[in-house]
Amino acid sequence: MTRITGHTIVVSPCCKSLYSTPRYGSLNFSAFEYWTDGYSEGSLVSTDGGLRRCNCGAFYLLRHASSLQIDAGPEISSTLSVSPGDLPDAIRTASSPALEATARRGYWWDLNSCCRSMYRSHQQKVNAEVDAQWRQDYIASLSRFRCLLHKLRPSAPKSDFPKSTRPFTVPPFRPTTEQTENMKALLALFLDGAEAPFKPDGLEIAELHRELGQYEASAAALDSCDDRHQLVTKKVIAMLVDERSSAPVRFRL
Repeated sequence: MTRITGHTIVVSPCCKSLYSTPRYGSLNFSAFEYWTDGYSEGSLVSTDGGLRRCNCGAFYLLRHASSLQIDAGPEISSTLSVSPGDLPDAIRTASSPALEATARRGYWWDLNSCCRSMYRSHQQKVNAEVDAQWRQDYIASLSRFRCLLHKLRPSAPKSDFPKSTRPFTVPPFRPTTEQTENMKALLALFLDGAEAPFKPDGLEIAELHRELGQYEASAAALDSCDDRHQLVTKKVIAMLVDERSSAPVRFRL
């Protein structure tokens, strides 16, 4: 589980303001939903990349703030998170490639939120259709007598009654000009080493290529990914590349 062991004081790199930030004893990366673009719904840890806004109006990354290694008391204000509506401003005023990449990643996820809603609705509809067909098949399998009993006292099919395989389909994904421009800019930042000294995430690069419809480039990026901790995500993206599908997709870990 995610466990906070206290709070420490950090100094913003812009105007040297003091803030309090949690000190973690352990992290739990569980979430309700996982998506191919890296977004996770209901995550037990922060996924904002440490992007913060200072009281002076500037944006900064927590990893660029100086830690005083001093316990923060209640009189020290917590760092200010950045809302989705502030991300375009963070992109426009970014003071470093790393900050811009973090803001654009958050903007990528936010712009995909409409697609997520469509995807959830689509999957609910498909599941309902499969369940309805399952019940129809069950009724059709009953004898005439049991069918009459079922009409008098309807019952659900037994759990071992075979159910047709649910087709895997996704709603159409037509990114807007804003989405496309942001994904292209984010991809360029990653390829230019914006997050150095950290290595670029090959899966993020593959997913950006895929959502842009650049399937050959996506497949090539996947070939360079050797992180076994993300094997499930890699397999899902590879399957979507093979199917020439560009939509962000939810999956299970």
